[in-house]
Amino acid sequence: MARIRDIAGKFAGANVYRYTDRDLTGADFNLDREILFNVTSEPIVSSITGTMAEDKKMLLRHSPNDTSGGKYLSVVSDSYRVVENQEILLPLQDQLRNFFDPSVVEDIKVRDVVSRNGATCLAEYVLPKVNATVTTGTGHRSTFGLTFMLKNTFDGSASVVMYSGIIDFFCLNGNITGSYDVTRRRHTSGFNTTGFIHAFENTLKRFNGVIEQYQIYADAKIVDRESVLTLFKKLTGHNTDRAKERNRESIADKLYGQYAREAIERGGNVFSVMSAMTHYASHNDEIFRVTRGGDDSVMVKRQEQVNKWLESDLWIEFLKRNNCQSMAAA
Repeated sequence: MARIRDIAGKFAGANVYRYTDRDLTGADFNLDREILFNVTSEPIVSSITGTMAEDKKMLLRHSPNDTSGGKYLSVVSDSYRVVENQEILLPLQDQLRNFFDPSVVEDIKVRDVVSRNGATCLAEYVLPKVNATVTTGTGHRSTFGLTFMLKNTFDGSASVVMYSGIIDFFCLNGNITGSYDVTRRRHTSGFNTTGFIHAFENTLKRFNGVIEQYQIYADAKIVDRESVLTLFKKLTGHNTDRAKERNRESIADKLYGQYAREAIERGGNVFSVMSAMTHYASHNDEIFRVTRGGDDSVMVKRQEQVNKWLESDLWIEFLKRNNCQSMAAA
């Protein structure tokens, strides 16, 4: 049986993600995974007139031990293509099993999130044994590994999305490393898994290159400290002065404070600036608290936002300003 292990962030109050240690070489890898449920559809018939809706259908969730006939998921258009989670996850597992040595995949950390009764699902796979290290001028060493995460919905609200990239084991700063590490496919009749297979291959090819990029960030000292706060203000679009009038910190202020904390451990470099942003993307803590009505999907949206920031012209301009020319030109 799998054992549960809590992994907490480095700083006080950091969000605790709950992972299960699983062995992909074992037959029980998918045992008791709630996320691997089946979905069926039924026509919608009016209880009053007996009329059947022509362009709508109802989706039901079925779990292995469910004898109730299925739990309601949503009502979607008749053309909506149901993509069950296992349709993506099982091929991904096959790819991991075929690509890596058994010693690598016998220790995979898995996190499954089923929310809104299954209408929104997240599945994350972290490979701790595929890792590399970035060392800063302070001597701090950050170890990075590979992560793959599926986001799927069953209510027509979003596409099927696969995130594949790098995770920072120092404080679980999940970071999507580039636009082609985010693969989307709509719930239509033409859906297929080919794009997800290519994304897997691209991420593996880019892993060493991304680590080299991070090392350059770690070696690039901040020459203009004010440029850090200016960057955060421009990226977030938040009015810092207005926030002060309301006696509140803006997102830019909070990011700058996080940079200061990162700099204590990692040093005053570009790597710490990036780490402040990826902390925001991966932590629901006292500083970057998710509102009461939020859920895990909020963190995914933050990751998407940070990914856009790290691909923006503002970020490239910041790199140049702090003598990180080689990566700015890449």
